[in-house]
Amino acid sequence: MRLTVPDALAAGGPIQSCPRCGAAEFFVRKDFPQRLGLAIVVVAGLASCVFFYLDRLLWTWAVLGGAVVIDAALYGFTGIATVCYRCRAELRGQAYNPAHEGFDLATSEKYSQVIE
Repeated sequence: MRLTVPDALAAGGPIQSCPRCGAAEFFVRKDFPQRLGLAIVVVAGLASCVFFYLDRLLWTWAVLGGAVVIDAALYGFTGIATVCYRCRAELRGQAYNPAHEGFDLATSEKYSQVIE
C-alpha cells in the first residue's frame, strides 16, 4: 500500500486528505481506547451495585463520583484523533482542522459499502 503524504500534512498543518486512501471526509474523536473507557464504567457500576446491596450508600456514591472524576481527568488530558470515514485510518498529532466534526452516521453510511 502506498501512502501519499500531502505537503500541508508533512509540515504539520491541518489534514485535508487521507494519506492512505485520498478521501477528504473525516471525523474527530477523543484519542482514548473505547474498551478501557467501557471497562471503567462497568467496574464502577458493578462496584456501586455491590455497595448499594450492602447498604453502604456513602461508598456507592463515592465509587460513582470517583468514576466521574477519572472520566473528567481522562477527557481533559486525552488528545484528539482524526479518523477517515472511508478507510478508518486514525491520524494523530496533526493540527486540528475545525472543518472536521464529530461522527456523522449519514456520512459513514456513504462509505459503508467501501469498507465491506
